[in-house]
Amino acid sequence: MKNISLRKWLIVIIMGMLVLLNGCNLASDITKSTETNQSTEIAQNIVLEYGIDVDDLAAVISDAETADSVLATAIVMPATVEITALIEYSYTLSSWSPRGTVSQTVSDEATSQATAFFVNEEGYLVTNAHVICLSDYESYNDFTYLGRTITFQFADEDTLYYASIVSYDTVLDLAVLKSNTDFENLSYLTFFDINEEADTSLYYGESVLAIGNAFGYGISVTSGIISAPIRYFENGSTITEAIQTDAAINSGNSGGPLVNLFGSVLGVVSFKIVTETSENLGYAIPANVVINYIDSLETEIIIYLTTAREY
Repeated sequence: MKNISLRKWLIVIIMGMLVLLNGCNLASDITKSTETNQSTEIAQNIVLEYGIDVDDLAAVISDAETADSVLATAIVMPATVEITALIEYSYTLSSWSPRGTVSQTVSDEATSQATAFFVNEEGYLVTNAHVICLSDYESYNDFTYLGRTITFQFADEDTLYYASIVSYDTVLDLAVLKSNTDFENLSYLTFFDINEEADTSLYYGESVLAIGNAFGYGISVTSGIISAPIRYFENGSTITEAIQTDAAINSGNSGGPLVNLFGSVLGVVSFKIVTETSENLGYAIPANVVINYIDSLETEIIIYLTTAREY
């Protein structure tokens, strides 16, 4: 991938020159593909719609070599979408009577609202498995999915688009979707390549942003730090990894990106622990787990990686 810094990217916008940038054009040391392009119009829309005033760009650029939550948000929001899953299912309901056991097939449906984000220009999205699956399906007899209709929309837009399920893993709580619509100049995000051996691990206290569809009200941003780079949770015989953060995580944030202040994805927001005495215990599936899952799929999906903490 050709390295082009966001600093230079913004300067070009101010000068009014033609820019060809992708939606998550971070300076990257590692890539699985060549980068694609984004038009000047899309780049300007990012600047105008997501909190950066054109008149203030010069001041913003002067500090662009350091982490900046506004610039990070400008990178992430265009690639993050509100997602709704309509889940139709059936199960067998048994009842007892003096004449014996009576069984009947019952059909029902459930709806979930959450978040997803694009990982490449081909329209592949990542979210949580629990967004598109019924969480307590194992408690039903003869449970069967009859259909799952998945729609999404971009921030502050009303147009609905449809997506199909590519794969999901309920243990890892990860799902990959594919947009049914082909978009031109699609914005997508880059994963931070977490690798302790390569000294690209996460830091205690590192600043992060959580972007998601909190309570179904639309895409919003919360900020915090990495409370712990790694936590382990047992799920039966399986041990899963998670990043702990104190960034506000609410219902609907599931499947959204947890990013650093350079806009690269550190993890996928998954759950939080809520008790009478707990506060700010949010968790995200680490980027390396997400990357390994995507790499394990039969479908070849291009993803973008970076080891750089810079624009």
